[in-house]
Amino acid sequence: MTLRTLVVEDQLMFQELLVGMLRTQAGLLDVTTACTAAEGIAACASLRPDLLILDIGLPDADGLSVAQALQILNPEAKVIVLSSHASTFLRPPELRNTICAVIDKAKAFDELRHEIASLTGDELPGADQDDLPEEVLNQLTQRERQVLERMGRGESNKAMASALELSVRTVESHRRNIATKLGCSGARLIRIATLLQQRQNW
Repeated sequence: MTLRTLVVEDQLMFQELLVGMLRTQAGLLDVTTACTAAEGIAACASLRPDLLILDIGLPDADGLSVAQALQILNPEAKVIVLSSHASTFLRPPELRNTICAVIDKAKAFDELRHEIASLTGDELPGADQDDLPEEVLNQLTQRERQVLERMGRGESNKAMASALELSVRTVESHRRNIATKLGCSGARLIRIATLLQQRQNW
C-alpha cells in the first residue's frame, strides 16, 4: 500500500528533518508540506492525502481543524498527531477513528517509522508485536488493568480518576507503572490498550 502524505508542521528545521526521514520510508508517496492550518486545509483540498502527519500547535489555528477538514474530504484518511504533550492529549470523539496515533515530538522519528509501517503493511525488522503475551500482562495489578482498560476506551486521566475513585495523580502514577512493566509508552501503549479493550481480555 502507498500513501499520499501531508506533513503540517510550522518549525521548519524539524519539518525538514521529518520529511527527509519520511522520504526514505517504504510505502509513502509524494510527501508534501504545509506550515499553517490554512495551508494544511488548502493542501488537503487539492491533494486529498491518505495520511496526515499533524502538529496541533500551529501559529494560526488549532491543528485539529486540518484533521477535521481532511475527514470530510477523505473519510478513509488517517492522522498521526505530533505533540509535546502526547501523554495528556485527548482525541476528540468525532476524530477517534481518524487519529490513529498520538506521538511525542521527542520520540517522533522512531515511533513514526513504526506507525507508518503498520499502516502500509511494511513490517520493520525487529518490530515489536502489539499483542503482548498473557504472562507479561499478568505483571499488572488489578487496578493497573482497570486503568489500562479505560485507556483503551480513550478516557482522560480525570475521567478515570472519577470512575475509579482515585486522585488524578494516582492515575498518572498507575500509567507510569504500566508503561514500565510493559516496556512501552506513547503510541504503542495506547494501541495495546485499545486492542486489549476490543478483545475484552480482562
